[in-house]
Amino acid sequence: MNDAPLVLGLPLLHAAGRDLLSARYRVVELEDPAQIDERLPEADALYCYPPLTVSARMIERAGRLKVIAAAGSGVDHIDLQAAADAGIAVTHAVGAGALSVAEHAIGHMLCLAKRLVEIDRALREGRFGPREAEAYEELSGRTLAIVGFGAIGRALARIAARGFEMDVIAVTRSGAPVDDPNVRRTLPLRDALAAADVVSVHVPLMPSTRGLIGRGELCRMKPTAWLIDTSRGGVVDSAALHDMLVEGRLAGAGLDVFEPEPPPADAPLLALPNVVVSPHCAGITRAAYRRLSLSAANDIDQVLRGMRPAGLVVPPPRSPSIAHLGEVP
Repeated sequence: MNDAPLVLGLPLLHAAGRDLLSARYRVVELEDPAQIDERLPEADALYCYPPLTVSARMIERAGRLKVIAAAGSGVDHIDLQAAADAGIAVTHAVGAGALSVAEHAIGHMLCLAKRLVEIDRALREGRFGPREAEAYEELSGRTLAIVGFGAIGRALARIAARGFEMDVIAVTRSGAPVDDPNVRRTLPLRDALAAADVVSVHVPLMPSTRGLIGRGELCRMKPTAWLIDTSRGGVVDSAALHDMLVEGRLAGAGLDVFEPEPPPADAPLLALPNVVVSPHCAGITRAAYRRLSLSAANDIDQVLRGMRPAGLVVPPPRSPSIAHLGEVP
């Protein structure tokens, strides 16, 4: 298979993706981004996820490259415009990690409602409490606003509505009503923020979503509300969030993402007792990694065989080098 197309990238997240690709292609997995950069001119396909950042300079050097497959839903680590200009397809793993992220968001809500992190620490330190009813909350009957209603948003709506009997509001970019049996209503962002007891953010990081939840948006939330962010750190204004939490104008937050990552040990939000944090691991489960790996591998295989991949993000139709890609049969 020495003349087979070369698939290059970080280690595949699961053996299932490796098995699919190695049946047809040469697969080279490297831990060091510098080594990947060095071999890019040989590659027909690139498999990537953070911390590997695919810059315009790298794309310019990749003369053979036909597809960049992101092993996740986010593509903010890839220069999409440079890829589009070069006629290189960029794909992402549509919905592969949705259930894992949705469950994680629920986990953060439960931690805030039941004060699980706080009482775990207290008990280990010899303090048996608090045991007053006023200290704890239920999710049932609460209003949840889901900002961004893609695969993750839909998975979260299903769990929240069916599992916890929450009243779900969908917030979409278009503002059009959402056809989903688990959604009670669709509202513009400003109205949803004011109505919700919990706001969970699930949008990609793009120029249009950077700072989407800023000081003005946070001020519209109830002082008893919680903010959950499992999307990207740049979507929420962390300084404004910190101020609102310290001032008691927001009850709590659950954060899986930060800017930068990892956050510095002295990051102000990490010092607050009403903030639950996790290390950008919402999409990391064994089952999710298998789906993510297979999704990216299938997209690579489809592009290299001249088909339109299921997870195509770019380039737009005007790009001549993949204009021939048809629909997946």
